[in-house]
Amino acid sequence: MVSWVSPLSRRYLLQDATPLPEAPSQIGAAYVGIDPTADSLHIGHLAPLQLLYHLTQVGIRPIVVIGGATARVGDPSGKKSERPLLSPETVKQNAQALADQVRKLLPFPFTLLDNFSWLGGLSLLDFLRDIGKHMTVSYLLSKETVSSRLEGGISFTEFSYPLLQAYDFYYLFENYGCRLQVGGGDQWGNITTGIELIRKLKGQEAFGMTCPLLTKSDGTKFGKSEGGENIWLSAEKTSPYRFYQFWMSQADADMPKLLGVFSWKPWEEIEGLLQEHGQAPERRLAQRALAYEMTARVHGDEVAQSVRQVSELVFGVGALEELSQVPEAVFRQVVAEMPVYRVSSTELSLVDALVESGFLRSKSEARQLIQQGGLSLNRHKITAESQSLSAYPPLRGRYWLIQRGKKQQAWLQLAGE
Repeated sequence: MVSWVSPLSRRYLLQDATPLPEAPSQIGAAYVGIDPTADSLHIGHLAPLQLLYHLTQVGIRPIVVIGGATARVGDPSGKKSERPLLSPETVKQNAQALADQVRKLLPFPFTLLDNFSWLGGLSLLDFLRDIGKHMTVSYLLSKETVSSRLEGGISFTEFSYPLLQAYDFYYLFENYGCRLQVGGGDQWGNITTGIELIRKLKGQEAFGMTCPLLTKSDGTKFGKSEGGENIWLSAEKTSPYRFYQFWMSQADADMPKLLGVFSWKPWEEIEGLLQEHGQAPERRLAQRALAYEMTARVHGDEVAQSVRQVSELVFGVGALEELSQVPEAVFRQVVAEMPVYRVSSTELSLVDALVESGFLRSKSEARQLIQQGGLSLNRHKITAESQSLSAYPPLRGRYWLIQRGKKQQAWLQLAGE
């Protein structure tokens, strides 16, 4: 392995690579392609972009290609069945949204392109004669992304996708001096098809590199919530609070890999953080550092500071009343991310309030939990069954944080507010 690639491997960012030149200056430029199949990036898109970031540190020029053309065809990689075709209008809107996100996300100069600008006007006959002639059907069938779909069926539309992406690489090679394509592990077949096309058309060498598709220590796929939903970079799809909590919820065993892949901190600083984390894992220093870094990168420092403050107040040991100081929009996000139970009046006894709201099933259950010391309201342990809800000043005049045991938390909300 050449010396400039070793740090990528140490950061868990390298899965496969073709033989690479000793000097990164021989590569010129590297590109990552992203198909706009939705109107937002999700965190699964970040690892290849992180790889691109680290390549810039050794002098390789970065290019990001939005697949405004290839998204109209659909990539069969990683899919067991045909993707539904998106309308040209939808793809165009998605491409614009992704371009805006990428501009805000990457803190370094890069070239941003849309492959519709060169594929959109390409004639089918010219493509078949000039490009298709050089790639055999048997070669394309050897690619796992195609061969894995043969039994269930693959349309000619998706069968053609690797060749279209190969043309992207060839076009960038010719016009931007790009000799390296990077992507997720499922893109290896598409990347090597581009390398082969450049070899046949130009008789020159190009290179490929992939990062692993991340999995957690328990073997499950990384990047989705417990409910199986994508964690999006758009605040409308995944709130900043939920985004922050996603990183906070990661297991200690996964933190070396996640910090290596996603953090921009120098590796020596990451090692120091992990060492400090290991001395007191209950403080979750590694999770807190990564959650803040990622939230600040995606949503900005001001939002990240507010979300961190709210998170530490709700789940920590700070004064809960400080929640009244955070922006209303942030507070509402927190409320929306937790169960809400409504009560009709502050004059109800706590037992009646908890049962009326539906938080508990019966008064006997409420009394038993109070006697066992298992209920808290606004971080204060409930000790008397006869107390009324009015004995606990609500947050923002209408909310109480109710906690059962160590983990079950919800909001009580005054009805009519």
